[in-house]
Amino acid sequence: MLKPVRKGPDDFGFDDFSDMQYFTASDQPVIFDVGANVGQTIQKFRAYFEGSVIHSFEPGIDTFEELKRNVEGVADLHLINCGLGAQREVKTFVENEFSDMSSFYEPGQAGWGKITHRREVQIDTIDDYCERAGVDHIDILKSDTQGYDLEVLRGAGKMLSAGNIKLVYLEIIFDDMYQGSPQFDEIYKFLIDHGMTLVSFYDMHYQHDRLSWTDVLFRIG
Repeated sequence: MLKPVRKGPDDFGFDDFSDMQYFTASDQPVIFDVGANVGQTIQKFRAYFEGSVIHSFEPGIDTFEELKRNVEGVADLHLINCGLGAQREVKTFVENEFSDMSSFYEPGQAGWGKITHRREVQIDTIDDYCERAGVDHIDILKSDTQGYDLEVLRGAGKMLSAGNIKLVYLEIIFDDMYQGSPQFDEIYKFLIDHGMTLVSFYDMHYQHDRLSWTDVLFRIG
């Protein structure tokens, strides 16, 4: 897929995947899909980045089995049944009847869906995983972990500090969907302190007459 031609700063912010494509120089980008759910983002990444190598992480047991079925036969795809966070540990994963609402945080007042299970699952870190797997850079780090994204980023501190993560694409939650989830200013400061620059917000969602969640893209430098 050809990169879109950018005419100026006003061309950014309309399409998240086109913006990521524009900033990605490699023909075989390394993509981390954290919070893969059942594979929705894998399909989209592969459509925009045909030669990509994708590492997908999903902690839910049943959701991971569905993920495997949905992406069977996809080349250059590594599926890992664990969560990612700030340190290696075992943590309770709160599974929701809507799998894309499952989180390591308990649901808040603005959340929805019924809790089906609480399971102890393994948490890894991006830094440790990259060291073991021989991954020396990440072109795109996508994180959609239902409020747990700052912990995921903290576990990538070494890679971020070294400038080895080029783009960070994550979901930001403004509403009280999960108990104890961080505020946007905490995530923003963490990424800015690690050399990232905000590109744009995308696909805003509203509840109760106010912004509830959105996607955001940061780039190095």
